[in-house]
Amino acid sequence: MSTPILITGASGQIGRWLLHALLQRALTQPLALALRDPVAQLQSLRQWLSARGISDARLALLAAHPYRLEDVAAAQALVRAQRPHTLLHLAARFEWGLDADEARRAQLQATEALWEAQTDPQGHAGRFVALGGYMTQHRPQLDKLGIRPEGPVDWQRIYRRIGGYEASKLETQVHMSALARRLGRPWLCVHPATVCGHSVEGELPAHAALHALCRQLIRGRLQALPGSPRHLLPLVSVDEVAGFLAHLALDPQVRSGDFLLMDPASPPLHGLIRALAASLNVRAPRWALPVALMQGLLRLPGVAAWSGASAEGLDFLIQDPAFDTGPAQALNQRWGLRAAPLAQALAATARFVAGDIGHPSTRPTAA
Repeated sequence: MSTPILITGASGQIGRWLLHALLQRALTQPLALALRDPVAQLQSLRQWLSARGISDARLALLAAHPYRLEDVAAAQALVRAQRPHTLLHLAARFEWGLDADEARRAQLQATEALWEAQTDPQGHAGRFVALGGYMTQHRPQLDKLGIRPEGPVDWQRIYRRIGGYEASKLETQVHMSALARRLGRPWLCVHPATVCGHSVEGELPAHAALHALCRQLIRGRLQALPGSPRHLLPLVSVDEVAGFLAHLALDPQVRSGDFLLMDPASPPLHGLIRALAASLNVRAPRWALPVALMQGLLRLPGVAAWSGASAEGLDFLIQDPAFDTGPAQALNQRWGLRAAPLAQALAATARFVAGDIGHPSTRPTAA
């Protein structure tokens, strides 16, 4: 018996809001969740969703199954047993300083194993939706790293240059796109920009980039603005990502393609930092340092731990916003989706982080 939807990573920031979006729709069949700790995580998800208005009858549609990124054989067996019409692979290992082999196992090998089990023409050949990242769609950065559509790529150099997490995301995208073309199978991937909190609640996990940035501002540990006024950290709210994924999961016509989610109102980085500082009622740094110099300082012993910043994280800043959001915009228009104003989501994010770490001085903002 097949399952309509199987989701990995449902307990993460995007995953739980995706569940919220799906359970608000007229679903009648169970949602299968692949979780590392099925009992505890399912209970936590049900409590979180219940607090946000999801009824017990809707929560009863959730069914959890054991899943580990590193256990490729078990992951494939789960997919073949569940035979989902659509598999949404959101799980990833997010961590700075990841060893290259660990990163490859968690990102590339896990994705390929699930994709092979899900799209196998000898099996049920269901839809597969992966979660990528906006840097995989940034052609100037790919060219700078030596990643071209045709020709060899020195992945060892790239892993050393930008770290295991982001290098493995790039390698996964390049490898899977090429593999899908060679085998003639569909590859469907959604690429969010840096995800901020929900436009109403602002909820954000502690490891998220904007949570770390707000903490640095609150604690006075961001001593200089990174980069130049031209640098940008592209943003998107988690509710926009979740809404897009929910509609995509329920639209069987979309089987292939890369879809970049990025709010066009994303401010330049210095403007973003000043806006967050204003919402937090703290002072923003006045001076700026080049990204390369700041990365060098963050590699000095103890500096990254004290500041709460990471040299790897600064690689996500861009100066040339050469992105194509047209395919995602076309689907949003077809589905009638409209995102809440980004400024609203950023203010909500700042309020949430301040409350999360016990900082009382955020400025009230109009709804």
